[in-house]
Amino acid sequence: MLECHYKRLNKVPDCRHRKEGGVNMTRSAKGILGRSPVSICVLLSLSSGLHAAGFYVPQKGAVGVGVAMAGDSARASDAGTVYFNPAGMTELGGAMAQGGIDFLSPDVRIRNQGSAAVTPGTLGAAVPYSGGDGSAGRLTPIPNFYYARPLRGGDLWLGLAVAAPFGLGIDYGRDWFGRYDSIKSQLATVDLAPSLAYRASPSWSIGGGIDFQYADAQLTNAIPNTLNPGGPTPATDGIAKLTGNGWSTGFNVGVLYHDSPNTRIGLHYRSAIGHKLDGQVTIEGFAGPLSAANGTFNTRTDFKLPQIVSLGLAHRASPAWTLLAEYQWFGWSAFDEVRVRFDSGVPDSVRPEKFRNTHSAAFGAEYKWSDRTTLRGGVRFEQSPTIDAFRNTSIPDSDLLWLGLGATFKLSDGLLLDLGYVRANFRRASINRTSTAFAGTPLSGTTTVSGRTDNTVDTLAMSLRYRF
Repeated sequence: MLECHYKRLNKVPDCRHRKEGGVNMTRSAKGILGRSPVSICVLLSLSSGLHAAGFYVPQKGAVGVGVAMAGDSARASDAGTVYFNPAGMTELGGAMAQGGIDFLSPDVRIRNQGSAAVTPGTLGAAVPYSGGDGSAGRLTPIPNFYYARPLRGGDLWLGLAVAAPFGLGIDYGRDWFGRYDSIKSQLATVDLAPSLAYRASPSWSIGGGIDFQYADAQLTNAIPNTLNPGGPTPATDGIAKLTGNGWSTGFNVGVLYHDSPNTRIGLHYRSAIGHKLDGQVTIEGFAGPLSAANGTFNTRTDFKLPQIVSLGLAHRASPAWTLLAEYQWFGWSAFDEVRVRFDSGVPDSVRPEKFRNTHSAAFGAEYKWSDRTTLRGGVRFEQSPTIDAFRNTSIPDSDLLWLGLGATFKLSDGLLLDLGYVRANFRRASINRTSTAFAGTPLSGTTTVSGRTDNTVDTLAMSLRYRF
């Protein structure tokens, strides 16, 4: 994610007396650009695409998906508790392995609401530029794996969680109207969390783990050719692509209280994780005088993912019915900016995100239809961390409502199949972002991306769990 990468143009062909984009190039391009750094506003932004509030992915197993993630930190009925609250391992009753896939299908639509450019090529007038409405979304499989086993008579437990807490991707294509804000945004994370749990008393269990988290980002946007007569076009745009990857660590801790066999209360804390992704940015596609902006530069991209506090309740109201609830607080204010540092020593590129802290609440229920079939459903309300002034096309987020349904089928004494479906409906929101290319030079121009969102996400999840 870049904003204003500075590069000194020292090797530019002489363009004296040449007209380009409506501007009389009475001096060489080197004379215009070489005296001071050129601001090439790359405008890449970190994003998972659209999957939940911000770019957190709460879908991490079919049981949770079926109840819209209600009671995840207290339910402790499947091995997914290793991730949601490792203290719940002490309630599993025996060693368990669980593997699953969540199929996420986002439908992102952004309608142009008067986007325009002001450049030397438009003679300083605000002119609508070419580009169709935004449409993105693809079916993405997200696997997960959990394992838990008792040690030392069942009071001490060992577990491992492998999940993708943040990420996925979105790709609008190069010809859409919001291309100067984003074209393609991909962020994949993998979290490996070895964990321990201990039953401290008949009513209390504690647990925790270390999170080894890998992040890989690929972020692309267009840069307008400000000299093109009449305004920028996809054919004359430059393209900026940022890539990076790296490992970071964090931790999580939790407690589980059960005053009776019928009620469990779970509290879980997941630490913030700061990422530093080593990679590079490539700028290409410019021709003529602007070709000197093309190049590849080594970078390090810094950003911070939020801390999360979860409080859950699971209450068995009758032999057939279990009621579930979950409250979560997200410390999204940690995602205040994305900073790109250049090995060449040029000034950092910083894009403010200004996320705010948020809350979510979920409620669900499970019904034991028979000894071999359990049905479930739930609803989840979630705030968006984005604010109107900084919302962008790579994170076209807003407040959302989740509705989930699911079932568990007992295939044998030790083998269970879980299925879940949840739909997220996002409130419509506006995007209005103005950015400047080649700031501080005679080539300086602005593009304003204005749009209106209409987004949904469907998730189908399947899991198999085996009790040893």
